[in-house]
Amino acid sequence: MTLSYRTGRCLGTRRSLYDCRLQSISIARFSQCRLLRNIDNAASSNADSNRTLKTEQETTQDGKEQQPRNQAGKRKNGIGIPALAIFAIGLPLGWYLKNRYSQERGTRLSDPSEFVKYALVGKDSVSSTSAIFRLRPASNVVVDQDEPTLERAITSVEFKQPQLQIARSYTCLPQQDGQHMDELRFLIRKEQKGEVSNFLHRLPIGSEIELRGLHAEFVLPNDVNSVVFLVGGTGIAPAVQATDKLDGQAAIHILWASRKREDCIGGYNDTTRAKQGWSWWSRSPAAVKSDQPIVGTEKGPLVSMLEKLKQEPGVADGQRPALLVDYYVDEEGAMIKPEDVKRVLSTSSKTGSASSLGKRILIVSGPEGFISHWAGPKQWANGKETQGLVRGVLSTLDLGGWEVVKL
Repeated sequence: MTLSYRTGRCLGTRRSLYDCRLQSISIARFSQCRLLRNIDNAASSNADSNRTLKTEQETTQDGKEQQPRNQAGKRKNGIGIPALAIFAIGLPLGWYLKNRYSQERGTRLSDPSEFVKYALVGKDSVSSTSAIFRLRPASNVVVDQDEPTLERAITSVEFKQPQLQIARSYTCLPQQDGQHMDELRFLIRKEQKGEVSNFLHRLPIGSEIELRGLHAEFVLPNDVNSVVFLVGGTGIAPAVQATDKLDGQAAIHILWASRKREDCIGGYNDTTRAKQGWSWWSRSPAAVKSDQPIVGTEKGPLVSMLEKLKQEPGVADGQRPALLVDYYVDEEGAMIKPEDVKRVLSTSSKTGSASSLGKRILIVSGPEGFISHWAGPKQWANGKETQGLVRGVLSTLDLGGWEVVKL
């Protein structure tokens, strides 16, 4: 959705949080732990001194019974000081070291409401209409990808179209191995009437782009057990990001609908094969199936990301909840049917992670038409975009306790 500089949404990633800032986090943890160790040692020494002094003063005929009680009480006093130190000193110290590290690098973290300049360093083609845009800071002001409050949030950033003074939100893709820690990547499709997307696709390499963020679209609950994604087109980006952030905590099943096979080349269904049907995009049935991998077929960038997430430690060998992906391609006559959704919800309810009491979330992600078809449109209230009521196809199904989220 394109709006006039409204508050947008964007994304940080697990690897950005834990890998790309590893040096700054390590420095903070080392210094923090060393300080707390010194405080703990000092407190223990003080407790030992008090224990010795009071034991001498309390020598009585019942000394053997009195001493254990005194020592137990003093052990309690000894624990309180480090606990207070952790709360009062540890957290501020971590923030201080993080900001100090940014200053030493000569950078400043931007405010989420502040537009900052990034340079377009690459456009990696995905299909005839979409590409992965790669951006790096064009100044010493950078988007804060390590914001602690966004650790479990699906996030996005806003891109400015300066001529028309409008902005559009795009979800960032997870970091790849070897990627620069300040680099941001986005899947952007050139839409026929998309003012911002057409503007971005016309830009040559080296151009400067103004953006702001990160902004939370949805915060993944700590007790999430199972997640099902109904995805249309470029709505796959939030699904990839959420999978990366959950890191095997929950069972995830993605149903991805695409216009053309070029968007998901090399992808095949992990469960039952895609069936023929009528697509919400068009009415052109075909007869191509995609439930088995085609030997020798090169995988597209997005399919490669999903396949890599399937191979994360503990997932491929069944020790952690699996990631399953089913592809529905419009030009092949395959579509997501209500029966498919009911089957996946039923199966996912039984095959979640170990905690059967965890939350089950059904996320609908994609173009407005796709979201409206499945879950009804979002609504505006008090100048903010809200989820609105669940309507569309999902309103006719027995969701059995699944929470519906529209992205």
